[in-house]
Amino acid sequence: MIKLLKKYGVELKLKKCDLFRLIEGQKDTFLEDGFAFKMTNEEEMFKYEVILNGIYNKTKIEGEYKKFVYETQDAIQYLNYEEKQKMFNSIISETLKNLKLMKADQQIILIPYLEPFINERYLNNYMLLTLKQHQLYVKNYQRNIEIPYQLYGLKVLRSAFSSLKGIAEDENYEYYYYDGLKKIYIFDKKEYGLVDSFPIVDKYFQGNTSLDDIREVMTYYKQPQQFINQLHELNYLSDKVHKKIMKKLK
Repeated sequence: MIKLLKKYGVELKLKKCDLFRLIEGQKDTFLEDGFAFKMTNEEEMFKYEVILNGIYNKTKIEGEYKKFVYETQDAIQYLNYEEKQKMFNSIISETLKNLKLMKADQQIILIPYLEPFINERYLNNYMLLTLKQHQLYVKNYQRNIEIPYQLYGLKVLRSAFSSLKGIAEDENYEYYYYDGLKKIYIFDKKEYGLVDSFPIVDKYFQGNTSLDDIREVMTYYKQPQQFINQLHELNYLSDKVHKKIMKKLK
């Protein structure tokens, strides 16, 4: 079934994808934070997106602290450590409402390529991160696009950090949909890597897809003929393509 959808479905060009162009345009942002940058396929695109949203959050909190120090420089010299932290926490509580976050074991994660205890300090104890040894720890922490999955698993892809939308899972795999390329992506639960992907629309498709409909279609994933029939009923596959695929499946 997957081979047939790859053959008869539409393969939209990766480099014309909005997300691909967005990430490619942020090359300097990755380099400045210590990441190597080389994006050649869809899996790397999704993994760089997670990193980019983490960098945005990290930069935002650091920027808020610099602003806090500048605007309160006359007052904070008279405050102790706890008072400074409390004052800064009240400021970033509003900032956090506009950031992409996720939860891992009750800990809010705003920088998915850093460990939970570092995230906790960015959120609740930033004063510690102003100390030289902590700054060096964050700066020297390994940087590669696989780190978020080693730390938090595929939960990262199910979060606001990713444009992928979770649509199903089984014992070995998690399935995601990305509307920008009209494709379903299969990720391995143990290795966290992309196993396969396939389009669900053909070149004759016009209009919008529905995430609820796609989740419903995925309930027939183990029944190829019914799966294809469902795509056809949604007009994701034309009569012509549907007939070709069904003939091959029989």
